[in-house]
Amino acid sequence: MKKRLYLLPSILFLLFFAYGRILLYLQKDISVDFTSLYAPALKDIGIGILILLFLYALSKVSLIASYILALVLGIFHLANVEYIYALDHVVNLKDITMASDKEFIAGTLFHVSFPVYSILLMASLLASIFCQRKLPLLPLKTKRYSLLAFAGLLILYLALAVYSSGDWKNGNFVSASIRNSVALLTFNDEDLTEYPPDIERQINTSQQLKEGEYLLGNHTGKKNILMVVMEGIPGAYSPANQEYLNIPNEIKLTSLDKIKAHSLTLPNYITHNNQTIRGMYSLVSGDYPKLDASTPKAYEYLQKDPSYREELLPKLLKNRGYNTAFIQGAVLEYMSKGDFMTAAGFDSVIGGESFSNPYVPFGWGPDDKAFFEQSQKYLDELNAKGKPWFATMLTVGTHHPYAVTDDYAKNYPSRKAAAVAYLNEALSGFIDYIDHSSFAKDTLVLFVSDESHGVNDQPYGSNWGIFAAYSPDINGQIINDGVYGQKDILLSLLDYADPELDAYTTGRSVFRKYTEDSPILFASHYNGDVFYSTEKGTVYQVDNSGQLYSLTSENGELFSGKYERTSLSDSDLKKKILTYRNYIDKSSAEDQRIVITKDKEIPLADGSESIITDGQFITLPAESYVDVQVDYAASAMADPDWLVLKFEDYIGHKSVRMIDKQNGSGAITFRFYNKKVVYGYAFNLKTALHSNDYSGADKAIRINRITVEFPKTAPSAAPTATPSPGASAGPAAAPSPTASSGTEHVEVVDMDSGSE
Repeated sequence: MKKRLYLLPSILFLLFFAYGRILLYLQKDISVDFTSLYAPALKDIGIGILILLFLYALSKVSLIASYILALVLGIFHLANVEYIYALDHVVNLKDITMASDKEFIAGTLFHVSFPVYSILLMASLLASIFCQRKLPLLPLKTKRYSLLAFAGLLILYLALAVYSSGDWKNGNFVSASIRNSVALLTFNDEDLTEYPPDIERQINTSQQLKEGEYLLGNHTGKKNILMVVMEGIPGAYSPANQEYLNIPNEIKLTSLDKIKAHSLTLPNYITHNNQTIRGMYSLVSGDYPKLDASTPKAYEYLQKDPSYREELLPKLLKNRGYNTAFIQGAVLEYMSKGDFMTAAGFDSVIGGESFSNPYVPFGWGPDDKAFFEQSQKYLDELNAKGKPWFATMLTVGTHHPYAVTDDYAKNYPSRKAAAVAYLNEALSGFIDYIDHSSFAKDTLVLFVSDESHGVNDQPYGSNWGIFAAYSPDINGQIINDGVYGQKDILLSLLDYADPELDAYTTGRSVFRKYTEDSPILFASHYNGDVFYSTEKGTVYQVDNSGQLYSLTSENGELFSGKYERTSLSDSDLKKKILTYRNYIDKSSAEDQRIVITKDKEIPLADGSESIITDGQFITLPAESYVDVQVDYAASAMADPDWLVLKFEDYIGHKSVRMIDKQNGSGAITFRFYNKKVVYGYAFNLKTALHSNDYSGADKAIRINRITVEFPKTAPSAAPTATPSPGASAGPAAAPSPTASSGTEHVEVVDMDSGSE
């Protein structure tokens, strides 16, 4: 009887392990029935038994190692539960770098969606290891046999994982993550780089913008434009889309009904990839973002000489007499959105640092109600300047883990549903503000999304964006059923703002109805699927293992309640789609040097830390050194003052450098060797002033430039000099070379350990 009790934790773990699927089905309002659950639940239990067996075998070799591995596997499973809940995808190991980014942790772990489930699963797993050792379940009498058993079971598990389903609904979560990650790493199409000379027209359109019928009636241009970008909101939440496509959804942005009588809606609107920086780039550039997870094009845009940069939407409107402003809830340093939006041409750039007194404390930034209310001041100031204006607002409250209180969330089936309801209330109040403002009759308002956090039972639901335009120029409710994407916004707004726009401009406007379809590409870098469509109702998919499918909608629209999925063996079509993707993903800037930020002035208050940069998500090439160089100048420092620069990345490199008045300007290079290609690399750089005599004087550090370079060999060492007082270089510090001019100094910090 006593031995049977030792099995209880293992049985509980298997039940909790399989229950994660039911929990997600309930939270995502998916039907929980025997038909949909029995096969994947059996896989969960089978995988769970395999995990327990190889943890048992490992415990016979090293008990500590078995507990560590149990923690890793348990946390990985729970991370997948959170990821599926938020984004409808399993974790991709190429994106795991985000899990140790400071800003990502502060935002994402601000609230754990399923705390009781998480505690019970981890407790039962760890208790299983303890109790298993009391049972002679396997005749593993020596460490050698235990190690062989562990290795064999692990190989079996990895083999099952690689050949299991990559869809979370059909396969175990952890196995699906491994399967997708292995597929992305092993599927190679890099040789598809012979691009046809007219490829731009093949992936965009050969149509002229003004071929389409204009839908808004006559207007004189020069009206204000406000683009409200809502974090992660899919088109499935639009009441107009639900009615038009006959795709019901429990979550509804009913506030959009307020604009119904003067609106234009796009049911078939695409977000080309996941991640905010990619969506925002596409909205203001008129270009595809990269369809994979490599260095975002926004960073590549920053590398170009300003005189050779393409003119993006804010600059193009500025040239037409507009004042411009970008306002977001998150801090500007994260993903360098502040630097990119400044380079794109916005006159003023405002981030989360400018918002105070939120209604709901939230790691990512102000909740949506506080954001919309406090943004009104900036819009009123912009309008008071007496010129037409273009403003872009980016919310953050519907980002996982969602800016709502626990009491508010209790009234809804999930925190996601609660966050959208909270956004809906905030949006309703903001629409009232617009309607009663002095600029109401002279403003076009767009409600769009930066990305989609996924839609149940939609094969490309993580690319279904929302679009609704609101203006007195629009008479009645117009449904434009054409297929459009984020890249079409730039020309659409020029089409609206400038009636004199060149009639021969190539492209598409959402405010026009075209008789012919145009090609469009989109993807999910979470699982590597690429989608291509030239005709509404039919989408071609190349999955992350290279298999080609056609997806045909039942209703003839891009999005439908049902689809017919057919496997195809058309190698020419697959090659064409992958060639298009490679062309879109190719780097437009030299990969050997990336400018992260420049010309940034950071005010300093005694003792408090300020973020200089965070969340870059860049790609590190293989077999190269990585040099992160910070060129700085501190002002108004007194003799007793000292300044701290803190560097930390997800690989484990850390360094704290001290700067005093003597070394008040110069450059510090943080260097390490990188062995294999790394996607989504991010580092965190902070600064803080420490003063023995802080009298409130204006003290600041100016960041002239932060660059990341990738030399194949270590640069030659410079002459040595005395390091800054209190400097600590982490694992291995190189002496500081002496500069030749004044108090400027150059310091190189070599950090041990390569990226594996």
